[in-house]
Amino acid sequence: MHKQILLKGLLPAVVLFSSQAAALPFQSIDPRSLGMGGVGVASGTSSNAAFMNPALLSAAHEDEDFSLAMPIIGARFRDEDDLIEEVDAYQDNNLEANLNTAIDNFNTTPNDANAAAVASASQAMLNQLQKFTAKPIQGEVIAGTVIAVPSKKMGASLSLNGYAVGGGQFDLSSADIALIQGIIDDANTSAAALAANSDVAAQAGGNDVVDKLTSGLDARGALITEVGLSLSREFTIGGHAIAVGVTPKVVQVKTFDYFLDTNTAEFDADTGTKDYDDFNIDIGVAKDFNNGWKTGFVAKNLIANDYETVRGNIVKVEPQLRVGVARANEWLTLAADVDLVENEPAGFDSKTQYVGLGAEVDLFDWVQLRAGYRHNLSDSDTSIPTLGFGFSPFGLHMDIAVAGNGDEVAGAFQLGFRF
Repeated sequence: MHKQILLKGLLPAVVLFSSQAAALPFQSIDPRSLGMGGVGVASGTSSNAAFMNPALLSAAHEDEDFSLAMPIIGARFRDEDDLIEEVDAYQDNNLEANLNTAIDNFNTTPNDANAAAVASASQAMLNQLQKFTAKPIQGEVIAGTVIAVPSKKMGASLSLNGYAVGGGQFDLSSADIALIQGIIDDANTSAAALAANSDVAAQAGGNDVVDKLTSGLDARGALITEVGLSLSREFTIGGHAIAVGVTPKVVQVKTFDYFLDTNTAEFDADTGTKDYDDFNIDIGVAKDFNNGWKTGFVAKNLIANDYETVRGNIVKVEPQLRVGVARANEWLTLAADVDLVENEPAGFDSKTQYVGLGAEVDLFDWVQLRAGYRHNLSDSDTSIPTLGFGFSPFGLHMDIAVAGNGDEVAGAFQLGFRF
């Protein structure tokens, strides 16, 4: 049967190539940010200012004149209800083959013993299908590069990034429940009642019961590519030096929306897609108090946009607001960020409103050790601890980060130069 292979094989594809049915979560998968609990609005550097807060281009370390980050890659995967484990159990137990065999045996010898075997095989398959229905999986993949020239007078950064934020879940149809339950009821009644079941009888002619199933995988999302030019400058406002930054960006959006039933023999990723070209803008402010303290605010995607999928669902890109505070000295940075608005779920994930806490210990400007915690005010079960490591000899920067809990794993890597 094609459908068992298809179902298991498509689960990773759903995560990697699909995205949101609502607003985007705040992206913070560059390794320095990820390793510090997702913070960066006040504690970021010139190399991730384009992602976290463009104003940091004029509030970064004065000894930085240029930075290049290439590549920046990150990924996150979440399976809070153990969907993949349940799908594995469904396939490893050969439930469809067992039902086919039981029905074939009954059609050959329609007695009570074979009817009981059909009831048992049908019940086992229905039980397992119900275990993984409506259980979401979700993930993100991001890749990018940044060239930045920080300056209090005029900082600039050119960034290119693409990301997919996606999700899917299996939908057990009421028709399939009725079909399988009908076979169970007839088999438990008598061999004669099961023999009169049209679906069971039709299998003798080659029309297998499992081929009539209409349940399948729902997947919705978008692949988004952004090219942004960040500009920043420090202004004196009311006697205070405040950095202001802006990132106008050209955006390409490819929405995905699939329903793949269990009898789909092939999957073509180009079907179910819709393309959009658009424009958006981020703005940020940052204040360096010159005593180790720094604060920041960023508003990303100021222009709200709705993108309709081929199935009539809506992918929303809505404004994201975040504030941050950081305290740093020569060897230690402590930071906290807070989302000011709640973001709707991406794909079939939970709503998000993050509070991030992070720390970085810098050893001799060569080694950075990072740790953090990202708490979701909208769903505490999705909170996650993070760890990161940096190595930065002679202007070379290599950063890695990992995060994980019982339901979610994430990782990121970045290679770059700063001098």
